[in-house]
Amino acid sequence: MKHSMLTSSASFLLVGFALPLEAAKPPGGVATLARAGETTVFAFQTKSGKTAALCRGPKGAYLVYRFGTAAKVELQYPAKLDASSWKKFTYWSYTRGGGAANEGVESAQLRFKNDGVVYTLTDDTRAYYTRQHEEDYRREVGIEVAIKVKPVSILGLPTTVVGDLSKVKDDNKVKIDEDM
Repeated sequence: MKHSMLTSSASFLLVGFALPLEAAKPPGGVATLARAGETTVFAFQTKSGKTAALCRGPKGAYLVYRFGTAAKVELQYPAKLDASSWKKFTYWSYTRGGGAANEGVESAQLRFKNDGVVYTLTDDTRAYYTRQHEEDYRREVGIEVAIKVKPVSILGLPTTVVGDLSKVKDDNKVKIDEDM
């Protein structure tokens, strides 16, 4: 499957309560964990069947990351959904064009820190040549959770991706980091 080589990554807080979520599922069947009135910026299902979702509040009022299932959100970040939420996230991206001949790369990350734990949503697309010497693209999505020094990676299923992580910067509200 070919993807465009342009740009493409989210965050949370552990809470043990259920949120009223929209039941509708986008194409591909991934629950986005969006509440009524919210827009899904970026979401994907993990190998364990849980969903990671970055959602924008009505009229861009806030940005929120959720992780879990439609029945139980395990983590929401931040807890308070207001305009200050945007500055709690840091966005970074890198693009190297040139397709497979130059090992083209599009990488995007969105990071936040919650109770000393650093969460990084990732969305990477890389160009490569197949054995038949045809150009193709590989997309990898996931969440890195860094507790103290040891990071743990939660892999996402690229075929379940909804939205585009790079769109979070379009609002000009998240912090941008050139060196993340």
